[in-house]
Amino acid sequence: MIFISNDSGGNEVINLTVGDDAVLTIPLKTDDGEDYELGTNEYLIFSVREKPDENSELLIEAFSDQGSNDIALTHDMTANMEPGYYSAEVQYMSEDQKRITVWPKLSGNQKTSKANRKNFCLMTEVVYR
Repeated sequence: MIFISNDSGGNEVINLTVGDDAVLTIPLKTDDGEDYELGTNEYLIFSVREKPDENSELLIEAFSDQGSNDIALTHDMTANMEPGYYSAEVQYMSEDQKRITVWPKLSGNQKTSKANRKNFCLMTEVVYR
């Protein structure tokens, strides 16, 4: 199961059950608030670390297909991870290979903090197979 909720501060949190297969869809908007459709050579990168710090191990890295806002998450990406809260982000890769972070939307001290963002919740699986 995958879903997006909001924490007590109104920040989005991606919730996923350990070991599940899921598709994360990231809607994109232009600066004018219009829906943005990825071009055929553009894609998204979903990354998860314990903390938003380059010294923190990269635990998940998943890519959308070119031209798609859907990022497939497979069983093996989380099967050996501990349930808990992690730091996640989604980056847009342009046709000319420029990276732009498009999620999460951060405010205040969150922009520079290296503390765990707790915006990716890996939930306990009830039935292990």
